[in-house]
Amino acid sequence: MACPSSHFSPSLHPQHANMKNLISTLLLLFMPLVAAADNGLRCAKSVFTQPDVRFMQKIKSIHADAVIGVKGLPSGLQWNARRNLVEGKVKAPGTYTYTVTSSINGQVSEEQIKLTVSDKLPMPLPFMGWLSWNSVEGDVSEAIVKRVADMFRANGLYQAGWNTVMMDDLWQARKRADDGKPLPDPKRFPNSLRSVADYVHAKGMKFGLYTDAADKTCAGAFGSYNYERIDAQQYAQWNVDIVKCDYCNAPPEQDTAIVRYRRLGYAFKAVARPITLYICEWGDRRPWLWGAESGGSCWRVSADVRDRWTCEPGGTGVVESIKAMKNIAQYAGVNRFNDADMLCTGLHGKGKSSNDLCFGTPGMTQDEYATQFALWCMWSSPMALSFDPRANTVTKEDLKILTNRHLIALNQDRMGQQADFISDADSLVMFAKDLENGDVALSVTNMSGKPLEATFHFTQIPALDANKRYQCRDLWTGEKLSAVKHSFTTKVRPHATRVFRLSL
Repeated sequence: MACPSSHFSPSLHPQHANMKNLISTLLLLFMPLVAAADNGLRCAKSVFTQPDVRFMQKIKSIHADAVIGVKGLPSGLQWNARRNLVEGKVKAPGTYTYTVTSSINGQVSEEQIKLTVSDKLPMPLPFMGWLSWNSVEGDVSEAIVKRVADMFRANGLYQAGWNTVMMDDLWQARKRADDGKPLPDPKRFPNSLRSVADYVHAKGMKFGLYTDAADKTCAGAFGSYNYERIDAQQYAQWNVDIVKCDYCNAPPEQDTAIVRYRRLGYAFKAVARPITLYICEWGDRRPWLWGAESGGSCWRVSADVRDRWTCEPGGTGVVESIKAMKNIAQYAGVNRFNDADMLCTGLHGKGKSSNDLCFGTPGMTQDEYATQFALWCMWSSPMALSFDPRANTVTKEDLKILTNRHLIALNQDRMGQQADFISDADSLVMFAKDLENGDVALSVTNMSGKPLEATFHFTQIPALDANKRYQCRDLWTGEKLSAVKHSFTTKVRPHATRVFRLSL
């Protein structure tokens, strides 16, 4: 992603809405906007990796008879024609380009891919942290943020990798300062947000907050539209690391969303302190097609997740999360993660907004909470816990799930691959995930209400060679199982998920 010069960042105080602001906005409007390719190719166009770390990009086409290839690959990368993917390692940092070609009935089309290789990427791994909204809502405060940071240290979550504490909506004062700068609520944040950030940083963690790409946030606080540069400068002074940007009260069109997020992304790039943009427009405008080009490092793919196995019709539970995530794996990767939203593990039906649109009693079984966590790990989704630190609802059983090092290793794998959907036959949803060291993780989720047996057939899993024997580890227990070849079968409890790691 190119880093724009600061003069391209719009000046955003409405009192200074002058010709410079108009010109800046027009420049953004007339820059190429990313949309779905009309040649049938489905792939990310801006991709990222770290120097000398294994890279993988999967290319798909809607045309079954399309012949896909690449040209102009940088040194260290190869084309895997069997699997239609680019893989390998690039040692030197820099920006590279290569071209994906697609031939359909003799008609050849091309897509240029931009590869950024850097050890300073905004989000080389999905964040693991906490977001305030599900259980805290408008009560978010300095005391609560500090308590979460303390809990992460005290209960082993930080040691397991949970290291980001973020405030959601309603941290703001009732209005901005007279000069347009954002202000926190003075009663709940009496010592300024810089002191809160410093406290979190002193614990070895990152600090984040929330805004909206409109005049008003979802809960009615002030948003960042027309204040992008002022907000970015203030966030930098507060030592903010990551900003979740919602899309309530904004126009619905994709092109408008791209412009609005691009303005904020450019404003973040223009300040001295690195600030990561977390796009949250709920997948309605397919942000996996344009989020990276707009400055984002992750983006939500669904409406807010609720504390239920399923929320149909109208809400998003685990069942609906699977539907949202299963067909967009080729758009995910390092520094461009599809976000399946907050985890509900630890809520146990005691949240606030997490109980909305829950038909029946809110809350899930431990198997269902474990399934949510396992799938987020398979998908390399950012993971945000959302418990209320005042209520002490996180149990030992919850912590056992959330500190499982084998599953966290899947989420934090440096190749950043989202697991590919394999099958959903017979109420069994299967995914396969490529890992940096060449291992492959397999998961199977029992969507039914009765125990089932599931068989992984290696011929159905492109990442595996059906003629090779693999060492197999159960990732819930860490136990090494018997070696497997061709296929293997496992029992799965209702709404549970089994996860295995296969190694040559």
